[in-house]
Amino acid sequence: MPKLLPRLLVPSLAAIGSLIHPERADLVGISSETVGYITYEKLLSQMKADAEGRKILQRRQRISSDTLLFSKFCAPGTLGNLYFSFMVANGFHPNERPPVTFTKDGELHFVAVRAREIHDLLHVLFDCPTNLQGELALKAIEFVQYGLPAHWASTYFASFRLSVSEQHLLEYTFLPWAVRAASRAPNLICRDYEQLLKVQVSQLRTEWHISEFPRYSKGLLQKMDAGVKDQT
Repeated sequence: MPKLLPRLLVPSLAAIGSLIHPERADLVGISSETVGYITYEKLLSQMKADAEGRKILQRRQRISSDTLLFSKFCAPGTLGNLYFSFMVANGFHPNERPPVTFTKDGELHFVAVRAREIHDLLHVLFDCPTNLQGELALKAIEFVQYGLPAHWASTYFASFRLSVSEQHLLEYTFLPWAVRAASRAPNLICRDYEQLLKVQVSQLRTEWHISEFPRYSKGLLQKMDAGVKDQT
């Protein structure tokens, strides 16, 4: 029993933490690995049934510092160029992503790693900001695409951290957009991003039917907040 307790306690605490802080990749990752094991098996089956997905499984290439360095020299407007700009602007580095620790199986481990490593590329493709609303919207896209329970739960429960106007935008604009965008897009975990870094993002968005994150000005949010206060 003493040995079993940490194995149960860590995932449980991570699950609670991921609901409150969905921007914490380490907490969401642990929760996804432990609660979403069956989902990873489904994703593995999808990759094996897809020609491009099978190539990714065979090669098992990692999105790493080499990917970032290659992206640095890609032409403006390409996936690589925008990915490099996104990572630098936010102070992110692909090698600093939390490791997958609870999923041990070779192929399932790689699927879990792949889902985690393409997260920043999805930020670029869907033009999602790294604020809480952007992260929650992207978690919704990943939930529709992958079916991982932790992504839905964090999207649902973390919204209390937003202001009333921000919650309104999340519920009626960002989340409906995320569901539509994810439903129209192809199976994103089966895309060979390493071979697409030199492709223009506009071309990928057109071919994959990807729409960009809806943008609202701070001024609009301030007016909405003022309107809410006037009604109370």
